[in-house]
Amino acid sequence: MRNAKLERAIIKIDNEIAAMNIAKKYLTNSQEINEVQNTLNNKRQLIADELYVDDKKCYELCCDAIEEMLDKEIGKDEQQELLEVIKQNFGRQSPNVSKKSSGLNAWLKELSIEYTWVKNEETDWDMLIITGFGLYE
Repeated sequence: MRNAKLERAIIKIDNEIAAMNIAKKYLTNSQEINEVQNTLNNKRQLIADELYVDDKKCYELCCDAIEEMLDKEIGKDEQQELLEVIKQNFGRQSPNVSKKSSGLNAWLKELSIEYTWVKNEETDWDMLIITGFGLYE
């Protein structure tokens, strides 16, 4: 993925900030810790801005790919292909780097895609039906 380095940097900063929150409970220099956290938050914001800068354009590319799938049952292979198309367009593994979810359901929610899952009795894999596009911000 083209943005893997940015993703890793954000995750690392998130972990450092979380560790400092724990340290604040046990150490007395909380003002210094707050200053370091503010610096990390500013750095994280700059990286996030760079990571998410092209999301509107990427969303439009995904909508073009999804448009032909509207109101059709999408099986396992097509779902996996769709997930790869979305990840390739956005250049990252997950829709929100701070969250652990990176599957198709997470991406569809993040992209405000309207969809339903239909239980498939023949297999363990549910069918996906994309019904429309919501408002993406």
